[in-house]
Order: sequence, then structure tokens, then C-alpha cells
Amino acid sequence: MKLFKVSIGIIASTLFITSQVFAQSSNVISAALEFNKYQPAFMQQDFDKAKTHLIEAKSYIDLAMKNESTINDEKGNYYNVLINYSLVELSSLGKYAELEVYQNDSIIDVIENSTEKASAKKRWRRELEDFFNRKVSQAVSVGEMMFKQKNFQMAYAGFASAYQVKKIANIEEEREAMRTNAIISARNYIDTLEKTNEIEKAIEFINGALEMFPKSEELAIAGVNLALSKDDLEQAEGFFNAAAENSPENKVLFSNMGSIYLSAADKAYNEFAAMEITDDGYQQKSDEVEELYTKAETNLERAIEIDPEYAEAAYNLGVLYLGRGEKLKNTAGQMDYNNPNYEAVSKRSQEMYQKAIAPLEIYIKQDPNNAGVLNVLYQVHRNAGNSEEALEYKKKAEKAAAGN
Repeated sequence: MKLFKVSIGIIASTLFITSQVFAQSSNVISAALEFNKYQPAFMQQDFDKAKTHLIEAKSYIDLAMKNESTINDEKGNYYNVLINYSLVELSSLGKYAELEVYQNDSIIDVIENSTEKASAKKRWRRELEDFFNRKVSQAVSVGEMMFKQKNFQMAYAGFASAYQVKKIANIEEEREAMRTNAIISARNYIDTLEKTNEIEKAIEFINGALEMFPKSEELAIAGVNLALSKDDLEQAEGFFNAAAENSPENKVLFSNMGSIYLSAADKAYNEFAAMEITDDGYQQKSDEVEELYTKAETNLERAIEIDPEYAEAAYNLGVLYLGRGEKLKNTAGQMDYNNPNYEAVSKRSQEMYQKAIAPLEIYIKQDPNNAGVLNVLYQVHRNAGNSEEALEYKKKAEKAAAGN
């Protein structure tokens, strides 16, 4: 009797497990049937009907993907790829707010994970290869056609989609070509928006494109330029940081940004100089000036670090120190000699003149007959207390001026 009870228990348990496996297999089949109804509806552009079938397919496949008996099933994962990819595709139309949840990286992770599992079986690997190749072909066709028609926004969408599909499917062939085509299309679209003065729209597009291609220096620099065109230094700085991260050896990038910070610092200083110490925001403006000059100095120094003979960055760094020295000298000149800060301000002024020498001498080596810079070097050495050097540069400046 005891043995009989045990046997009945095993049979009941086996029947239960079998029924669970069957139920989950049934969910995969139901998901497949609903997906097969979705495809023709989508092709006929009956998007409401397509959405209904796709959401239904999603409900079935999610049940299968949560159950231990089918979570690693190759066929189940094959349909999980198709259904989730199609949800991304349908949500990109922008017709259904409730589908926006499928416009995120977590869905891409789901697709990539199921692609790997489905590919374990030869049949489903081939099916997925055919599916992804069709999607790539469609996307490339859209990209090429739209580019020829100068619809650069749609051209970008086509090439970016092709790149993304190749990335998901781990297809290396021509993946970088799709990235290049997408960025070229993006740049053309940005230029179009800039010409029509749609700056905010262009910046919004760049932010989206950088999510797809976070290592694109070109897109980040375009963002810097657009942000500066509307005097938004903070936004420009965000784009600059992205560009600098992706191109840490780009001396021109650091030099240009250093010059931009220098201009902003000079402007802020002029506003600060017009304020009284009792004015609201006096200290904040003083801190802003110091921060901007520091950023200008850091970026110009970085450009020279990359190329020790980079004349443009050296000249601007010399101008920065010279300007700061002049401003501090004027500040000291307006102080009473008994002012406890007089000595510190005078000393800092001389330090700035001294720091201006090295970068300006880098510049003059490459333009030895520039009378203006030679005269600046004369003034700098004189203010720094370097009498002999000052006299030598004065002679060179006079000779260059006479020669010119």
C-alpha cells in the first residue's frame, strides 16, 4: 500500500510538470500565431491592428520567458527576439504613447540575450540571420533613398537602424560603414536645421544621436558650436566634455575651448569690474571669473601638452596671463599702499607676467619677426622684472618693426 501511494505521488507530480511544460510550449505557439498576424497588418500599415496582435504576442511570450521549462528554449527565444524587436520598431513610429516604454536600452539587452540563446540551435540561428539581414537591407534602402532625396533626418534613421541591427545581431561586416553613413546624414540634417535657425531642434537631435553614437566627436563638436551660437556656455561645456572624452589628443578641440573660456572670462571680468563690493552677487561674480580663467588655462595647457609647439594655444595662453597680469597691476595701482592686500596683489601680478613668458616664447620661435608679439614679450619681461631680457626683446621688436 505504501509503495502504491508513492507511485501515485510520482505519477501525479510527473503529470503536473508535463502539464506545465505543455502550457509554456502552448504559450510559445500562441505567441508565434499572434506574431504571424502582426506582420501582414504592419505591412498593410494597419498599425492599430498590428499593435493589438503584437501586444497579445508579447503577453504570451513573456509567460514562456518567465518559466524554467522554456526560458532557455531556442524557439521561444527566437520569437522573443522577433516580438521585442517589432515592439521597438512599432514604438519608433511615435503613434502610441503606451509603447514608448519599448524605446530603451533594456529592451535591446533582452533582444541580444535571446538572440544568443536562440542561436544555440542551427535552425533558429539561420532564421534569425535571415530576419536580421532583411531588417538591415530594409534600413539601408531607406537610408540611401532618403539621402538622395535630401531627407537627411530619415536617412540618419535608416543608417542608424542598420547599425543598431548589426550590433544586436553581432554582424561585424559593414557595421562601421553604417555608423559613418548615419553620422554623415546627421551632420547634413544638423546643417539644414542650423540654416533655418532651428537651433533648439538641432540640439535636441544631437542629444538623441549621441545616445546612439556616444563616441562621435563630430556630433559632440557640432553640439558645442550650436550651444555657443545661443550663448549657452554650460550646454556647450557638456558637449565639449563628451568630445574631449572621445578625443583626448585633439589639440585643436582643447585650444578652441580654452579660447572660448578665455573670452567668457574676460566678459565676466568686465561685469565684475563694474560692480561695487557691496553689490549683491559680488563674491559669486568674482568666483565665476576665477573659475572661467582656470578652465581657459587648463584647456590651453592641455593643448600645449599634446603639442608643445602648438603656436595658437601658446599665444592664447600668453594673452591670458598677460591680461591677468595687467588687470592685477591696475587693481594694485588703485589700492592704498597701506592696504594689507596690496603686496599680495602686486606679487600675483608679477607672477602672471612671468607665466606669460614661456607660452609667448613658444609662439615667437615660429613667427620670429612678429613685431607685435616681440613688443609684448618686451613688456612682459619688463613687468616681471627681467631687465636684460626686456631690453633684448625691445631691440628685436624695433628691428622687426623697421623691417616691416
